[in-house]
Amino acid sequence: MIKVIALDLDGTLVNEALAISPMTKAVLKRAQDKGVHVVIATGRMFPSTFPFAEELNVQGPVVSYQGAMIRDISQPVDHILDHPILFHQGIDLGTARGIIDYIHAESIHANVYVDDQLFTTAYNPSAIFYQKISGVQPIEVNQFHDILTGNPSKIMIIDDRCDAIIETLKPQFASSVSICKSRHNFCEIVHHSVSKWEAIRFLLEKWSISPDEVMAIGDQENDLSMICGAGIGVAMGNAPDHVKAQANHVTLTIDEDGAAHAIERFVFQSLPVTDSEELPLG
Repeated sequence: MIKVIALDLDGTLVNEALAISPMTKAVLKRAQDKGVHVVIATGRMFPSTFPFAEELNVQGPVVSYQGAMIRDISQPVDHILDHPILFHQGIDLGTARGIIDYIHAESIHANVYVDDQLFTTAYNPSAIFYQKISGVQPIEVNQFHDILTGNPSKIMIIDDRCDAIIETLKPQFASSVSICKSRHNFCEIVHHSVSKWEAIRFLLEKWSISPDEVMAIGDQENDLSMICGAGIGVAMGNAPDHVKAQANHVTLTIDEDGAAHAIERFVFQSLPVTDSEELPLG
């Protein structure tokens, strides 16, 4: 019996038009009405995540920053940042400064997230694109060191050379941070202990729920921790092949309402395997 559905946002629930389909909304409502915990687990910052959680009428914790922060949105508040923080693990300041030195030296575009604010050093096409998809206005600063008043929740590099950048950063910082991609040109950097699955496990302990009672659905490398950790790990049909290879099941694409189909199939047992879906891998 599935008691928790952990869901990525972009490419899983939210399509390229930044919309959630009516079918997906309806299925998630039915799941919540059944008493299933629906948990959004995303790399987005919390202010960028909250509107989608509100649209889906999610009641309870929301996981943001790849698992670095969990906020509880079960009660109304005066301002979205008044929602209580259940968990937060930022990047150590010394490590953050070392990564930022590299970013400045290489003139790489990046975002730095401190106290649920988004900072950048250039309002260029990358910043404009990210503002469009996140719905958050970045704060432009001369250099990131100026705003490191606390441990950043996340550092994100936006660059088509992400693979090469990751190969450069990993040898120096692998013991301090976790580095993965959420898009082909998005390199996400968080504290080494942070992942979407670790955030889900934090909640499972509070709820006394087993990992076997969790279904996780995602479409990118940053979703692998929860796809592999959950009792039922589902990759979207639009996921890269290496993500699909590590999932228990592969559903339809986001344009075909793949997440909704997976929930119908495994939570409600109301859909058979279709010709467009792959059979379970194990």
